[in-house]
Amino acid sequence: MNLFRTSLKILLAVVAALQLSACSKAVQWEEEVPLNTGETIWVKREVVYKLKGGGDNPLDLAYRPNWTEEISFEWKGKKYRYVGDAFVILLAISPQTHQPVLVAKASYKDWSRRHNYRCTTPFYVQFLPPADGEAWTWPPAIELWLLNMPYNLMIHRDEMTKMKARYTSSDRVTLDRTVAIQDQSNVRIDPTYKSNHCSKQEN
Repeated sequence: MNLFRTSLKILLAVVAALQLSACSKAVQWEEEVPLNTGETIWVKREVVYKLKGGGDNPLDLAYRPNWTEEISFEWKGKKYRYVGDAFVILLAISPQTHQPVLVAKASYKDWSRRHNYRCTTPFYVQFLPPADGEAWTWPPAIELWLLNMPYNLMIHRDEMTKMKARYTSSDRVTLDRTVAIQDQSNVRIDPTYKSNHCSKQEN
C-alpha cells in the first residue's frame, strides 16, 4: 500500500510539473544601442521565459529564457524585426548598402548545426534584411568590414522578475563584464574566433 501511495505521489508530481511547464511569460525591454555610424538608437527586445528544469535536473523548475528571441528597431524610417534562435551580439549599419545587419556567434545555441552553416573563420553569422524587414537571410561568411567591431546588444539575462524595462549602453557593459572576461569573442567580432566543433572537424 505504501509503495502504491509513493508511486501515486510521484505520478502526481510529474503531471503537475508537465502542466506547469506549459506556463510561459514574454519579457520585453529596450536597449540603448550605439551604432558604427556614430548614431544611437533604442532597440526593443523580447524573450519568452518558460518554466522548465535546469541542466541535468529536470525537477529544478524555474522560469528560464527560451532560445528564440525577438529584436525590433527602426532605422531611417523603416521598421525591422528579427525573430530567431541565434545568439545575436551586434547590430551594425553596412557602409555599402546603408542597411542594418545583425551578427551572431554561429556556435552558440547549436545554431550552426541546426541551420547547416559551414565552418568559417571567424565563426560568426551575418544576417541580412530582406525587403519586408523580417525574413532575414545569411551569406556563407561575414563581411570583412565587421571584423573587430565591438558588440552592442546585451548578452546578460537576469531572472524573469529582475529584468528591467530599459537598459543603457553603460548598463550593458556592466552586466556583461563577466562574459567579456571569459571570452573576448563575445564582445567583439574576433577575426581569429573558431569553435571547438569546427576544430574537431579539421583534425
